[in-house]
Amino acid sequence: MNTQERLAAALKKPLQAGYVTYTGHVMTDAECITYNRYTAEAARPGISGQAREFLLDQRHRFFVLISESRQPT
Repeated sequence: MNTQERLAAALKKPLQAGYVTYTGHVMTDAECITYNRYTAEAARPGISGQAREFLLDQRHRFFVLISESRQPT
């Protein structure tokens, strides 16, 4: 499956609030909206490969940051 096919599949089934990340963090609605926006932007027709890779890298960084952030107790 190539990048375009993976993005198309991700657009059909976007992350929803309540998704549990690898650290056990439960994603909020706002976090999922932001993550899904990165996906939608990366899947835009006509976007350059370099821009797509940048957006996917930023999406990954965002996911890691929210997954590893400590919530106040």
